[in-house]
Amino acid sequence: MNTPTLAAEGSWELRPTGCAILFIDIAGSLRITRQLGDARAYHVLKFLSNAIRPAETNTGRVVRSLGDGVLLTFRTVDEALVHAATAQREVARCSPSDITLKIRCGIHWGSVIQADGDIFGVAVYLASRVTNHANGGEILLTDAAHEASGRGPDVFIDFGPTLLPGFDEPVRVFEYLWD
Repeated sequence: MNTPTLAAEGSWELRPTGCAILFIDIAGSLRITRQLGDARAYHVLKFLSNAIRPAETNTGRVVRSLGDGVLLTFRTVDEALVHAATAQREVARCSPSDITLKIRCGIHWGSVIQADGDIFGVAVYLASRVTNHANGGEILLTDAAHEASGRGPDVFIDFGPTLLPGFDEPVRVFEYLWD
C-alpha cells in the first residue's frame, strides 16, 4: 500500500497576490434552522445566499459558497465595502420569513495564494475571524483594510485592538457605518 507523501522539492512557487477578502455570513443560522425547521430554513438560507452572492457590478469574484454565507475577493477594499453594504441593504429589504434575518460581514486586505479556484493563507483566516466577531447588521474591517480604503474617517468607528481566535497579537478592528 502506497502512503501519499509530500515531495520536499517541487512546485512550491505559488506567488501571493494582494486583494480585499470579504466574508458574508448569515447571523444566527443555527437559531433560524431550529425555529423554521430544516426544510424551510434551507430555502430561506438559499434565498439569502443568492441575494448576497452577486458580484457582477464590480471586480468581485465569488470564491466559494459556505452554505450560510459566501467568500469573495475584490481588487479594492472600497469595492468590497460597496458589495457588503449592498448585501446588507438587500437582506434588510427582502426578508423571506417572519424571522428577522441579518448578515455579518468581515473585510481584510492581505496577501493570498490563489490556486485551484480557491484562496489560501493567513489573510483568509483573519478575514474569517473578523466576520465571526461581527454582529448581525455589521460590516467590520481590519486595520489593513481600513488603511487600504479611500473612505473618509467619518464612516468608521474604531473598536481598537481586538483579540481574535488563533492570533497572538490583537488586531485593530473598525466598523463601517453603511446605513
